[in-house]
Amino acid sequence: MQLRDDQLQALRHMLGIDKPEEKEPTSYRNYYCACLGDPLMNGLRHLGFVRLYRVTEKYEWFLATETGIAAAFASHKRICWPKSKRMYSKFLDLKDCWPDLTFKQFLTDPELAETRKAV
Repeated sequence: MQLRDDQLQALRHMLGIDKPEEKEPTSYRNYYCACLGDPLMNGLRHLGFVRLYRVTEKYEWFLATETGIAAAFASHKRICWPKSKRMYSKFLDLKDCWPDLTFKQFLTDPELAETRKAV
């Protein structure tokens, strides 16, 4: 079954794997809070990608099923940045803490080899 981009984005968000700068995403949650009757989540529920686990006065809480988790992880490859963009993003992150760091230094400094390798 082919899910729409907004459905896949909701699944990735609910698992915390919606960051394109991560090469190998790691899920750190599995929940989604939506307003009562949310059409996006109820559509995913009807298709079997999420299940409802809690309802309050104003909200519904959903969990991704195994099928939803698999679809979310498979779709992450479509949003993942290429290595060059991930590398430059990591450089910018380091530059916030190390203002004098140049991109050339980032790419060649042996002390930063492990950081580059992790990208």
